[in-house]
Amino acid sequence: LFFFNACSQNFQKNGLSEEKIKKFEIKIGKTSKEYLTKKYGPPTFENVFNKNVIYYVMHNTSYKTFEERKTDELLVYEITLDNKNKVLKLKQYDKNDSFNINVNKSEDENELDMSSFWKDILNSMRRKNIEN
Repeated sequence: LFFFNACSQNFQKNGLSEEKIKKFEIKIGKTSKEYLTKKYGPPTFENVFNKNVIYYVMHNTSYKTFEERKTDELLVYEITLDNKNKVLKLKQYDKNDSFNINVNKSEDENELDMSSFWKDILNSMRRKNIEN
């Protein structure tokens, strides 16, 4: 029984559901942070160095017991807000280009380890998913 359980594939979904994130509706200059929060919930996380940048994420993983977790699907929306909390800019990333997300380090003199940054984000999403 233990052997068969160890061989079975496990799936985990974090962040927004596929239905919600694939129907993401944003109009530059018109959509507000308040609208996004009402329709999609609070952002998955905010940029550590710039509170005007928020992220919505869908992350699906799979793994077998004793094997590393692999990302099946990842979709990240990076949303930059203006001073009135309206969408100024929108960027979309998938699992192939998610490490192209730029984090402004000009406000922090410490070296930023991007792999640690993403691990912290994904761990945070897992905790949030379990709480829900």
